[in-house]
Amino acid sequence: MKGSAGAWAPVHGGDVDGIGRLYSENGNLILLPQERLIGQRANCDVAAYASWRIIFPKSIFRPQPGTPSGTLFVTSSRLVFIRNIDVWKEVKPLLTPLGLPAAAEKEADLSKKKSVGARQYCEILLTHLRVVVLKRKPWQIRIRLLSGDRRYELFVRSDRDDPRFFDLLERSVRGRDNPIR
Repeated sequence: MKGSAGAWAPVHGGDVDGIGRLYSENGNLILLPQERLIGQRANCDVAAYASWRIIFPKSIFRPQPGTPSGTLFVTSSRLVFIRNIDVWKEVKPLLTPLGLPAAAEKEADLSKKKSVGARQYCEILLTHLRVVVLKRKPWQIRIRLLSGDRRYELFVRSDRDDPRFFDLLERSVRGRDNPIR
């Protein structure tokens, strides 16, 4: 997984490039100077898109099928999602007769990244974003964000309904700008 917009974008994702910058080799979050950890939630999954379009939105960070298995960290200035690389979940959709070469290539690439301690991450810099829409459902929250003329859509899904964490997440995101309309 590569960072589609680079580290300068308010919403970006990646894998190996986050070692020592966003997370340590054992997967713990690295805080920035004057940043504090507000909360964290294990067994979450995040999907981030660079558009609000319903059909074919540009994906920044893709969710994995099945039970959510990553950790979402809420800090004073950003949201950081970190998950272990699950080679089987990434390769399984490619296992068709025509997709076998691509599946083998992806498996080798992911196994190599996993061997050096890489994890997949998505970083959302809240100070550069304004919330336009925030909708909650049990087990999921959808946030539409604006940064200048760029639009982002973020989905956070958990393994069970956790109103306390979603309240914390909502307060953290809403605390950055004007009340949501």
